[in-house]
Amino acid sequence: MGEAQVLWGRYEEQRPDQLQEIVRRAPVAYWPLGLLEHHGWHLPVGFDGIKARRLCERMARRTGGAVLPVMWWGAIGGHGDFKWTFYQPVEAPQAILATTLRGLIACGFRCFVLLAGHYPWRTLIKNVLPDLEREHPEVLVIWGTEADIGDPDMRLKGDHAARWETTYGRVLLPELVDMGALREGRSEADAWPADGPPQGERHKGVKFDAADPLFAQAGEDARASDVAEGEAMLSALVDHITARVSEFLSSGR
Repeated sequence: MGEAQVLWGRYEEQRPDQLQEIVRRAPVAYWPLGLLEHHGWHLPVGFDGIKARRLCERMARRTGGAVLPVMWWGAIGGHGDFKWTFYQPVEAPQAILATTLRGLIACGFRCFVLLAGHYPWRTLIKNVLPDLEREHPEVLVIWGTEADIGDPDMRLKGDHAARWETTYGRVLLPELVDMGALREGRSEADAWPADGPPQGERHKGVKFDAADPLFAQAGEDARASDVAEGEAMLSALVDHITARVSEFLSSGR
């Protein structure tokens, strides 16, 4: 199915008649699930959502469907104490997830790709999906992070703002990545809110020294990122998900 043959759009930009036509031709909703969270000195704080949105748009261009606005208000993670980060109570994003999915089903959507740029979204999705799938067995929901939504034999690697997320960022949002920002010498005031760094237990593997160029990262050194490697990995992921969506659209199951 070539790009010229499909109809897709960003949900919020469509008029009602346009959404109706998208549903008629390809009742697929892609939903990027993100967060506002410190992602090291070199990546934007909205990295998770932007990463997921750009992957969703790559997929929608091939299958048709609508790409929902990024869900920015997530929960849970190891960076809640970091400056510029906002985690919500678990109940809030779960309620939005459940209400929105039911509303989209009522509008005629039958296939959903929930792409979680922020990995703890997995817990929230698991809490919501069982009831929804019992109510609507005719619906297909493909969900997960870039590290686990694909073929079990083709798992992408994941981390936080380190080698792999930086690799994906340099592929998907290169204009927002600044590798030169990975430098030493920042102060505690640059890194933490007014009450300072956390005093209790710290999330294992996260770098907490504000002067470290790898501050806030968890994983291998971001400076080892590789664009060519990332493009190959992400292209394989898009191929896999779009094949599943296209099969569902053609067969209805």
